[in-house]
Amino acid sequence: MPVTITPERTALLITDPQVDFLKPESVVWDHIGETVEENDVVEHLVQLRDAAREGGITVFYSPHYYDADEYESWQHLNPIDEIMFDTRMFDLAGSGSEFIPELEPGDDTVVCAPHKQLSGFWSNDINTQLRQRGIDTIVLAGMSANLCVESHLRDAVEAGFEVLVVTDATAAAGKDALEAAYTNYGFIAHETATTEEVVARLSQKEVAPADD
Repeated sequence: MPVTITPERTALLITDPQVDFLKPESVVWDHIGETVEENDVVEHLVQLRDAAREGGITVFYSPHYYDADEYESWQHLNPIDEIMFDTRMFDLAGSGSEFIPELEPGDDTVVCAPHKQLSGFWSNDINTQLRQRGIDTIVLAGMSANLCVESHLRDAVEAGFEVLVVTDATAAAGKDALEAAYTNYGFIAHETATTEEVVARLSQKEVAPADD
């Protein structure tokens, strides 16, 4: 069944709309740039953001960044942590942690505290921010597909939210990683759809897709 999008109960949640995931000056662009460009992720995220605003749906950002002390003091790094720390990805002292200009948060954007691991439901305030606003449905997009997006998806579902994942508004470090994420979305998400399919529903020009 399609997810019901009701403005007062639905959020557009974008993970990591930041330079180090979405711009060529990223410190890991050689890993993720190809699929970001192929999926036209920036344009799709902008379309989703604009449609949500038009439909009266609150936009949430779940960002990712680290400070100098964390780079120096963390001791238990998994492989993705090692990549991020070796390249100083999302360094608060640099431009990589900044929101990209196209998705600079406005006064109507809820910017959550940074997630220090892959899921904001464990390491930031996203669950509280959503629940306190009466949200029970999430339209999920952002970066990256098999890491932060998938982790937010899993924890959102475990926390009782209904989640629609926008499959072409994300990317990953290679096509294999992207396809792995797509496979898991099909098992975990309540619905998957493309940006084109979702924007009309967010803007309330079309409430839900027709049943097959």
